[in-house]
Amino acid sequence: MVDAVIEGIRDRVAAAIQVNQSVGIQVPENRHGDLLEAIFESICRNTHTIWTYVAVSKTFDYLSKTFKEAARQNNIKFIDCISRAAGISDINSNCIYVESPVMLEKIILESLNNFKGMKRDLDKYIIIDSLSALMIYNDPDIIREFISLLMNRSRAENVHVVSILVEEEMDSSKLIQLNDKIIVLRDSFID
Repeated sequence: MVDAVIEGIRDRVAAAIQVNQSVGIQVPENRHGDLLEAIFESICRNTHTIWTYVAVSKTFDYLSKTFKEAARQNNIKFIDCISRAAGISDINSNCIYVESPVMLEKIILESLNNFKGMKRDLDKYIIIDSLSALMIYNDPDIIREFISLLMNRSRAENVHVVSILVEEEMDSSKLIQLNDKIIVLRDSFID
Protein backbone atom coordinates (compact mmCIF):
# COMPACT_ATOMS: atom_id res chain seq x y z
CA MET A 1 0.00 0.00 0.00
CA VAL A 2 2.77 2.44 0.89
CA ASP A 3 4.53 1.77 -2.44
CA ALA A 4 1.29 2.47 -4.31
CA VAL A 5 0.81 5.74 -2.41
CA ILE A 6 4.39 6.83 -3.10
CA GLU A 7 4.07 5.85 -6.76
CA GLY A 8 0.82 7.84 -7.02
CA ILE A 9 2.42 10.88 -5.38
CA ARG A 10 5.49 10.60 -7.62
CA ASP A 11 3.44 10.38 -10.81
CA ARG A 12 1.13 13.26 -9.85
CA VAL A 13 3.99 15.56 -8.79
CA ALA A 14 6.13 14.65 -11.82
CA ALA A 15 3.29 15.46 -14.22
CA ALA A 16 2.46 18.74 -12.48
CA ILE A 17 6.02 20.11 -12.39
CA GLN A 18 6.61 19.43 -16.08
CA VAL A 19 3.55 21.42 -17.12
CA ASN A 20 3.56 24.24 -14.53
CA GLN A 21 6.25 26.78 -13.70
CA SER A 22 5.45 26.56 -9.98
CA VAL A 23 3.74 23.84 -7.99
CA GLY A 24 2.68 24.03 -4.37
CA ILE A 25 2.22 20.79 -2.48
CA GLN A 26 0.19 20.82 0.71
CA VAL A 27 0.91 17.71 2.75
CA PRO A 28 -0.04 16.45 6.22
CA GLU A 29 2.92 15.80 8.51
CA ASN A 30 2.36 12.03 8.45
CA ARG A 31 2.70 12.02 4.60
CA HIS A 32 5.72 14.35 4.41
CA GLY A 33 8.18 11.43 4.39
CA ASP A 34 6.22 9.70 1.60
CA LEU A 35 6.29 12.91 -0.42
CA LEU A 36 10.06 13.25 0.02
CA GLU A 37 10.57 9.62 -0.97
CA ALA A 38 8.50 10.17 -4.12
CA ILE A 39 10.41 13.37 -4.99
CA PHE A 40 13.84 11.83 -4.45
CA GLU A 41 12.85 8.73 -6.41
CA SER A 42 11.82 10.97 -9.30
CA ILE A 43 15.12 12.89 -9.11
CA CYS A 44 17.09 9.62 -9.23
CA ARG A 45 15.11 8.42 -12.27
CA ASN A 46 15.48 11.68 -14.20
CA THR A 47 19.22 12.21 -14.28
CA HIS A 48 18.90 14.58 -17.26
CA THR A 49 17.25 17.20 -14.99
CA ILE A 50 18.97 19.54 -12.53
CA TRP A 51 17.62 20.11 -9.01
CA THR A 52 18.27 22.40 -6.07
CA TYR A 53 16.73 21.15 -2.84
CA VAL A 54 16.39 23.83 -0.14
CA ALA A 55 16.20 22.01 3.19
CA VAL A 56 14.56 24.00 5.96
CA SER A 57 12.72 21.26 7.83
CA LYS A 58 15.47 18.59 7.82
CA THR A 59 19.27 18.79 7.84
CA PHE A 60 21.35 17.60 4.90
CA ASP A 61 22.86 14.98 7.20
CA TYR A 62 19.41 13.55 7.93
CA LEU A 63 18.39 13.65 4.25
CA SER A 64 21.63 12.03 3.06
CA LYS A 65 21.22 9.17 5.56
CA THR A 66 17.53 8.68 4.82
CA PHE A 67 17.72 9.08 1.02
CA LYS A 68 21.22 7.75 0.35
CA GLU A 69 20.88 7.30 -3.41
CA ALA A 70 19.50 10.81 -3.96
CA ALA A 71 22.27 12.41 -1.90
CA ARG A 72 24.87 10.79 -4.20
CA GLN A 73 23.27 12.00 -7.45
CA ASN A 74 25.14 14.51 -9.61
CA ASN A 75 21.92 16.22 -10.70
CA ILE A 76 20.96 17.55 -7.27
CA LYS A 77 22.53 20.17 -5.03
CA PHE A 78 21.29 20.66 -1.49
CA ILE A 79 21.05 23.93 0.41
CA ASP A 80 20.89 23.27 4.15
CA CYS A 81 19.38 26.22 6.01
CA ILE A 82 19.32 24.80 9.53
CA SER A 83 22.52 22.89 10.31
CA ARG A 84 24.66 25.99 10.86
CA ALA A 85 21.96 27.65 12.98
CA ALA A 86 21.90 24.48 15.11
CA GLY A 87 25.68 24.56 15.53
CA ILE A 88 26.41 21.67 13.16
CA SER A 89 29.53 22.35 11.10
CA ASP A 90 29.53 19.55 8.52
CA ILE A 91 31.11 20.03 5.10
CA ASN A 92 29.94 18.25 1.95
CA SER A 93 30.63 19.05 -1.70
CA ASN A 94 27.00 18.32 -2.61
CA CYS A 95 25.60 20.79 -0.08
CA ILE A 96 25.75 24.51 0.48
CA TYR A 97 25.26 25.48 4.10
CA VAL A 98 23.41 28.75 4.73
CA GLU A 99 24.04 30.19 8.18
CA SER A 100 20.37 30.66 9.06
CA PRO A 101 16.89 30.29 7.54
CA VAL A 102 16.43 34.05 7.96
CA MET A 103 19.05 34.67 5.23
CA LEU A 104 16.44 34.59 2.48
CA GLU A 105 18.42 36.58 -0.11
CA LYS A 106 21.32 34.14 0.23
CA ILE A 107 18.92 31.22 -0.21
CA ILE A 108 17.64 32.75 -3.47
CA LEU A 109 21.16 33.48 -4.74
CA GLU A 110 22.50 30.03 -3.91
CA SER A 111 19.41 28.36 -5.38
CA LEU A 112 19.77 30.11 -8.71
CA ASN A 113 23.59 29.91 -8.79
CA ASN A 114 23.30 26.14 -9.08
CA PHE A 115 21.96 26.62 -12.62
CA LYS A 116 24.53 29.14 -13.90
CA GLY A 117 26.13 28.19 -17.18
CA MET A 118 23.59 25.48 -17.98
CA LYS A 119 21.64 25.30 -21.22
CA ARG A 120 18.38 27.23 -21.11
CA ASP A 121 16.35 24.29 -22.46
CA LEU A 122 17.55 21.94 -19.71
CA ASP A 123 14.85 21.08 -17.14
CA LYS A 124 15.74 22.82 -13.87
CA TYR A 125 13.90 22.67 -10.55
CA ILE A 126 14.04 24.20 -7.08
CA ILE A 127 12.32 22.47 -4.18
CA ILE A 128 11.58 24.47 -1.02
CA ASP A 129 11.01 22.13 1.95
CA SER A 130 9.16 23.77 3.49
CA LEU A 131 7.46 27.15 3.43
CA SER A 132 5.83 26.37 6.76
CA ALA A 133 9.26 25.73 8.32
CA LEU A 134 10.53 29.05 6.92
CA MET A 135 7.64 30.76 8.69
CA ILE A 136 8.93 29.53 12.04
CA TYR A 137 12.01 31.72 11.53
CA ASN A 138 10.55 34.59 9.50
CA ASP A 139 7.51 36.86 9.42
CA PRO A 140 4.76 35.55 7.06
CA ASP A 141 4.81 38.76 4.99
CA ILE A 142 8.56 38.40 4.46
CA ILE A 143 8.10 34.78 3.37
CA ARG A 144 5.39 35.88 0.93
CA GLU A 145 7.84 38.40 -0.57
CA PHE A 146 10.60 35.75 -0.61
CA ILE A 147 8.54 33.14 -2.46
CA SER A 148 7.18 35.74 -4.88
CA LEU A 149 10.70 36.98 -5.68
CA LEU A 150 12.03 33.43 -6.01
CA MET A 151 9.22 32.49 -8.38
CA ASN A 152 9.66 35.59 -10.52
CA ARG A 153 13.44 35.17 -10.74
CA SER A 154 12.98 31.47 -11.49
CA ARG A 155 10.51 32.16 -14.28
CA ALA A 156 13.00 34.54 -15.87
CA GLU A 157 15.63 31.75 -15.77
CA ASN A 158 13.20 29.01 -16.90
CA VAL A 159 13.48 27.22 -13.54
CA HIS A 160 10.48 25.41 -12.04
CA VAL A 161 9.71 25.84 -8.33
CA VAL A 162 8.14 23.22 -6.08
CA SER A 163 7.15 24.55 -2.68
CA ILE A 164 6.09 22.21 0.09
CA LEU A 165 3.69 23.26 2.82
CA VAL A 166 3.32 20.95 5.81
CA GLU A 167 -0.20 21.48 7.13
CA GLU A 168 0.41 20.96 10.82
CA GLU A 169 3.42 23.27 11.06
CA MET A 170 1.79 26.64 10.38
CA ASP A 171 -1.24 28.29 8.86
CA SER A 172 0.47 29.43 5.69
CA SER A 173 -2.09 28.42 3.09
CA LYS A 174 -1.95 31.91 1.53
CA LEU A 175 1.65 31.24 0.49
CA ILE A 176 0.75 28.18 -1.51
CA GLN A 177 -1.81 30.22 -3.48
CA LEU A 178 1.07 31.95 -5.30
CA ASN A 179 1.74 28.76 -7.28
CA ASP A 180 0.44 27.93 -10.76
CA LYS A 181 -0.73 24.50 -9.58
CA ILE A 182 -1.63 23.23 -6.11
CA ILE A 183 -1.57 19.57 -5.14
CA VAL A 184 -3.20 18.63 -1.85
CA LEU A 185 -2.10 15.34 -0.31
CA ARG A 186 -4.31 13.81 2.36
CA ASP A 187 -3.91 10.79 4.57
CA SER A 188 -5.51 8.48 2.04
CA PHE A 189 -5.88 10.35 -1.26
CA ILE A 190 -4.56 13.10 -3.55
CA ASP A 191 -6.68 16.12 -4.60
